[in-house]
Amino acid sequence: MTIAELAPLLLGIGALVTLGIVLAMGLVDREFERVIAVAGIVTGTCMTVSTLSMRRFAANLRTGAGEVEAWLSLGARPRQSVQRLRQDSIREALLPNLDQTKNTGLVTLPGAFVGALFGGASPLEAAEFQLVVLASLVLAGAITAVLGTHIAAGSTRLPAPE
Repeated sequence: MTIAELAPLLLGIGALVTLGIVLAMGLVDREFERVIAVAGIVTGTCMTVSTLSMRRFAANLRTGAGEVEAWLSLGARPRQSVQRLRQDSIREALLPNLDQTKNTGLVTLPGAFVGALFGGASPLEAAEFQLVVLASLVLAGAITAVLGTHIAAGSTRLPAPE
């Protein structure tokens, strides 16, 4: 199976694990509208982080092919030889969500907060919902990026040079 064929599974794992934790901890009422809202936002983030992490990982492998080959020549396994490149890919893929979390409330009013207000929630309830959403985005993104790059790191082939 290729990473492209595994993508829906990876997205599902990141989103479902995160949603399961949010519901198990009682962070969101189990009302249909709230669960659908969180699930949609988290799934969209998983899709974005998956794209960012895998594109960055492929680019890192192209530019760092010499480093990977050096590690392999010293006896490292494929996953060991790309560890630094993989970590860089994950970090870069998570930066947009971390920046959004940092700026929320200070510079911007995010969609979940405004949507909750328009839906009739009090400002405190809207803020709580937004905090849950932001934490969920970081968790779901991290799960998706780590799983995706872990699977791709096991490949025995480097991507073709551009």
